[in-house]
Amino acid sequence: MTASLARIFRHPIKSIGAEELGQVVLGAGQSLPLDREWAVLNDRAKVTRRPDGTASEWGRKANFLTGRAGPSLIAVTAAMQEDGRLRLDHPGRAPIEVDPEAPADQARLIDWLRPIWPEDAPAPVAVVRAPGRPLTDESVPYVSLIGTASLADLSARAGVPLSARRFRANLWVEGWAPLAELDLIGRDIRVGGAVLRPVARIGRCRATDANPETGRRDIDMLPLLERSYGHTDLGVFCTVVEGGAITRGDRVEVL
Repeated sequence: MTASLARIFRHPIKSIGAEELGQVVLGAGQSLPLDREWAVLNDRAKVTRRPDGTASEWGRKANFLTGRAGPSLIAVTAAMQEDGRLRLDHPGRAPIEVDPEAPADQARLIDWLRPIWPEDAPAPVAVVRAPGRPLTDESVPYVSLIGTASLADLSARAGVPLSARRFRANLWVEGWAPLAELDLIGRDIRVGGAVLRPVARIGRCRATDANPETGRRDIDMLPLLERSYGHTDLGVFCTVVEGGAITRGDRVEVL
């Protein structure tokens, strides 16, 4: 079966809102555009907010609001509007539209998040923009990728359908065998007009316990992965070797 690009996602605000795309242009050595471009600092963060609104540095996930600490965030969906504003939806909140760069909207966003953020977790205090590289969990600008068959196989082992949004990958490839992507590390793959090189497995954390439809933990994911495969990895991080446009449905070829 010919492999193809099944889905494309980005997450404009780290851990807060998945947005599905039909197409995007990847840049060599870059992450997917606007993926984890903003993040919300918590009150224990070592990272600070510069006067221009950017983060003082890239920082580990402990500096920010994350789905690991606040599973309800996993239920947020995002949609970038034509005017550059970002619409966020959550099953327990009225929708909100914000300009992530505007101080007044940043304050509104923090207020919107408070009811779905645990009271005993470090509180949200400021929205920051990425300091020239995305505010992902890795300090290197990767694009993440998972095969749809891997998700289907894990769903069968879990006994329930698992949403792709649970794993927050950028690209989903249809047509490979389960976990085939883990064997592609070091090999180049062409996706539409771009060439990617898988470089490392993605180790999973407790954020994947949460159901994106409800924002509640309903699966103990790490033990499930360990029992199923002997490890807790799902998906791969890729470097963009050659930039180019990619579109849902594009052919995916191992070079």
